[in-house]
Amino acid sequence: MNSNHIRFWELSSGDEIDRQHLEICEECRRQSEVHRLLLIQLSRLPRIEAPPFFAARVQNLISEARPSLVYYFQRMAAQLAPLLTLLILVTSLLIHSVSNEQSGQPGSGGQAAVVLDESAFPEVSVENMIAMPPDLDEGSNR
Repeated sequence: MNSNHIRFWELSSGDEIDRQHLEICEECRRQSEVHRLLLIQLSRLPRIEAPPFFAARVQNLISEARPSLVYYFQRMAAQLAPLLTLLILVTSLLIHSVSNEQSGQPGSGGQAAVVLDESAFPEVSVENMIAMPPDLDEGSNR
């Protein structure tokens, strides 16, 4: 591929095209024909006059540019990030202190495994919950 091709996208409407190069280069001949047809089509487009208030309206729209929804989400996230971090820290400290109080030993994590074991609550199962008679006191919302 020849790097000396004519750059049609850089040409103005009155610029001369190198005819000798067009006779040699097939790709530039095709591009020249496309460029010529495009110029013909553009020249046949009707001229549209912008309304007199158009420039002022565009300027007003630009000057009153409002922040996007993404901007508001970013601000909200920036304000909530410290609060969420604090919430996670306090929750983890509370869970740690509760597990230490239950075990009676500081730093013991054995009780957490017992609570998560299925045998710790043998009466709680789907079968037991279905077979359990409904409590009459709960039915007062009827």
